[in-house]
Amino acid sequence: MSKPHVLDRQSSVLRARIAERAARLIAEDLLHDFALAKKKAARQLGISEGRMMPSNQEIETALANYRAVYHPEHSNHLNNLRHKALKVMRILAHFRPCLTGSVLSGVAGANSDINLIIFLDDPKSAEIFLLNQQIDYDILPPANGRQLADYPSFSFWFDDSPISLHVRPRDAERQKEERMRLDELEALLSIAN
Repeated sequence: MSKPHVLDRQSSVLRARIAERAARLIAEDLLHDFALAKKKAARQLGISEGRMMPSNQEIETALANYRAVYHPEHSNHLNNLRHKALKVMRILAHFRPCLTGSVLSGVAGANSDINLIIFLDDPKSAEIFLLNQQIDYDILPPANGRQLADYPSFSFWFDDSPISLHVRPRDAERQKEERMRLDELEALLSIAN
């Protein structure tokens, strides 16, 4: 009867080892793709068992632990990125932007971009706004293939940081995903200071 507990413990240890190695790859090799980091970490450790892979949450926890030890300046960098996000969100306040991605979750690295989402019925209005604000932008390839082809994503720079602004249909706002509104980010940063 003790075999399942032994297997669970072994599985837990392997998952932790993969998570720790993946976190190091993300922090040191600047990988942004958690799935790729997991696969590369497992391969480096000689582990091929698919069900042994840690969750993204386990990777984020391992990454936070790694950075606390090896990159103590990371919290200052993250705070700086969040302040930049706040400034851009204030510029875009009319569109009720949301912060999402690695800057929100706290795993943003030195080369991470600030990801913002706006939900609109008229996706062209975002591009017109950027043009009127004289913001030099590039249009990114559509995410999710043809499904969101009419809803562009824009890339531009703000204060030496890359910004990715994703326009999504208004009805997509109901989908569950981690995101933070302007007032929530203001509150978070006021607590941090």
